[in-house]
Amino acid sequence: MRCLWFAGLLAMLIVGAAQEVNTSASPSDARKSETETPLLVDPPYYSLKQLREWLEHEKQQAKARLQALEQSGVRLDPAKRHKLEEGPEYLEALWDYLYVRAYPNDFVDWTAYIRAAEQRDLMAGAFFPASGPRWEFVGPRNTTPPYRTYFGTAAVSGRVNAVAYDPVNENVYYMGAPQGGVWKTTDGGLTWQPLTDYWQFLQVACIAIHPTNPNILYVGTGDFQGWMRPFSQGIMKSTDGGQTWQQLGATAFGNRCVSDILIDPEDPNIITACTGWGPYQRVAGDLWRSTDGGNTWTRVSSVSAIWSDLAMSARNPATGVRYYYAVGHGNPGRLLRSSDRGQTWTTLTPPFSGNQSSLRVATSPNNPDRVYLMSGNAAQVWVSNDAGNTWTAMNPSVDGGFYQAWYDATLHIALDSAGNDVLYLGLVDLVQWTPAYGWRSIGLGFTNQANIHVDIHSMAINPRNPNELLTGTDGGVYRLTYTPSTGAVTIVGLNATLGITQFYAAAFHPTDPTRMMGGAQDNATPRANGNLNAWRCIVGGDGAYCAYNPSNPNIQYASSQYLNISRTTNNWTNASNITPNYGSDRVAFIAPLTVHPAQPNWMLAGTNYLWRWNENTGTWDARLGGQLLTNGTLRAIAGAPSNANVIYTGGDDGQLWMTTNGGSSWRQINANLPNRSISDIAVHPTNPYKVYVAQGGTGAPHVYRCDNTQASTVQWVNISGSGSTGLPDVHANSIALDPAAPDTIIYVGNDVGFFYTLDGGATWRNGTQPLGLPNVQVNTVRVVPATGYLMAATYGRGMWRIALPLTPTGDVNGDGCVDDSDLLLALFAFGSNNAQADLNRDGIVDDSDLLIVLFNFGSGC
Repeated sequence: MRCLWFAGLLAMLIVGAAQEVNTSASPSDARKSETETPLLVDPPYYSLKQLREWLEHEKQQAKARLQALEQSGVRLDPAKRHKLEEGPEYLEALWDYLYVRAYPNDFVDWTAYIRAAEQRDLMAGAFFPASGPRWEFVGPRNTTPPYRTYFGTAAVSGRVNAVAYDPVNENVYYMGAPQGGVWKTTDGGLTWQPLTDYWQFLQVACIAIHPTNPNILYVGTGDFQGWMRPFSQGIMKSTDGGQTWQQLGATAFGNRCVSDILIDPEDPNIITACTGWGPYQRVAGDLWRSTDGGNTWTRVSSVSAIWSDLAMSARNPATGVRYYYAVGHGNPGRLLRSSDRGQTWTTLTPPFSGNQSSLRVATSPNNPDRVYLMSGNAAQVWVSNDAGNTWTAMNPSVDGGFYQAWYDATLHIALDSAGNDVLYLGLVDLVQWTPAYGWRSIGLGFTNQANIHVDIHSMAINPRNPNELLTGTDGGVYRLTYTPSTGAVTIVGLNATLGITQFYAAAFHPTDPTRMMGGAQDNATPRANGNLNAWRCIVGGDGAYCAYNPSNPNIQYASSQYLNISRTTNNWTNASNITPNYGSDRVAFIAPLTVHPAQPNWMLAGTNYLWRWNENTGTWDARLGGQLLTNGTLRAIAGAPSNANVIYTGGDDGQLWMTTNGGSSWRQINANLPNRSISDIAVHPTNPYKVYVAQGGTGAPHVYRCDNTQASTVQWVNISGSGSTGLPDVHANSIALDPAAPDTIIYVGNDVGFFYTLDGGATWRNGTQPLGLPNVQVNTVRVVPATGYLMAATYGRGMWRIALPLTPTGDVNGDGCVDDSDLLLALFAFGSNNAQADLNRDGIVDDSDLLIVLFNFGSGC
């Protein structure tokens, strides 16, 4: 998906230093078309209700924009017309993501995420095995895009928010991802290494490197560009090239995203940073300054805003002055300038007016008084030759996608060989302006000649060669080389080994550990087909749920946004679209799809009803039983492995339904469950009426078990644990039972990592960093018995696997070592039905269990 995560469009309205949110706009205001008076305010970004109202407004704007272009006689490339038509859909994706995490509330409690990560890390301290199985990254690697338009030709990976050159070592680059952390290459992008998998959170917004000591790095955290996680852990600083890190400023910044950082070239201990977005919804950002390399910070802005960008001018050789500039979103948008290296700031009169949600600023590399300004709201770029006192519109003749500048926006200036400014503007497409060639698309992203993945988020000019730059997009990192004498532009992808794909969901071949696929944010459905070092995207757009037929794995299904389904019967040699007409059904942006494990010829798909594809007849059975299964949309479907007639569904409004006759009739069974969205369902492998559910949101337990869904009154047991050994209170995404011990060993993926229990949920362990998995959101966990692996698909660090069991045979306490403590536990539990010590699962701890400990004594130690 060219995913339009609206970072700025949902900006808070900030009025002066009072930091008040203006809520005077009525719903009718929010539905005005583009031809009428523009919105005075954006809706408060923490309100899902107002976001929904605003989305309707955006749909009308998109229609009006397209109609105006067609009426004016503009001939649109089909790809660009499609982009203009579908634009508002991507805002639906953000609403979709936030809704299940907020339900039943109108906002996401981001402070709960901070608490959950703190608990996860405390759990790690209690259990960190010295040996045993470890998570292994399996891909994607070297991923061929599905087609050229929008994607380019080079390998794709995932969204990149920040890029930076090492100022001394020409082959060293850094990049930062929204949930993938900081990565480093020492060979010019051929290979990349992650540096920060152990950070509390992996969202990165910006990177700044010391101008003369390349070992000193400052990383601004938080996903400012995408608003997926609008909070941060401050600035992370490294003095050894990214090997170790120190946290700076988190308390002072109030966990707001750090959107940009400047290091003063003459005195690199002077650091200026800007912040915006945060877990405290009605509080704006500020400008901050440090004179001791980030150890202490002083707020230096006289007004608050959602500060989005900083820039520093060339040094005036006569006065020694460098101008600093800052721009911020809000009503009004802000433009500030400093002439004393960020100590004090002056408000400038900008060329724009009113509410601004996408501002960027950049300076000329050799003219101390020249500064450039971009406003997505105004669809304009201006230049000033007097340090921002007056402005001249540059009137871009190429629209690279200003309509989406609240998500895609970056502005940088380089020099050509004659000393002229060369402007690079990243929007949906990559645009360049030069005196010789004027405005032109150099990314060609809207055409079938695209040479870069669309959605441009970040850039860095090579400090040794101004005709070379790095750019970060929704598809990864690219290196661009410009030849001024001919105007030629060459773009090379650097993503073959970059493991930052954001998977929504995944499916795994039933017997082959080298075959898997998953739906990815803006990168279609990457698929490995026998070679984990060479993946290929199938389908297109945003990938979504997918599935293998376990009886005939050549039959596979893949989907994209809004449950658009493709099917192959020959392992994707060719495929057909089998999407039915859903009529007036409600469909989630990423909607569930699965194959029934007891009846592989049934593929089940969820709207607000359940649909069934029959592989034998090649037809759909629509809306099974005519039963509305949710007042929202379905998010989970599970068939019982031991009974084809038993199916469970879960909705994002907390409704849970089951059928025992293949869908002819249904029964609602969510009484006594918390009112939270249902994220996933796991059915016991031999008992079709024993079921486990994973629930979303925050403020309630997240895993429940029912031992008999046929009971007249269904009883649910909370198995989330409690205290320091309980599951962290954060949105749960996926649940899986270990078929070797389905009553006791359970796996859960949630928004802060991976967790497992060895005692049926009484206590939980952190299986993220202690077992080698990055601290990342885990969206899918599945056991594949025939391969012996537990598989995980993450939202920011690709796919991983770990060999089962997680602990050695005979390891009663699960610490990774079979030793005296395990023998004592088995002895003390002798004669009982203690699940932890009953190693052979026969219902009683007896001699056979003691022998298992003795025969494996010393394993893993």
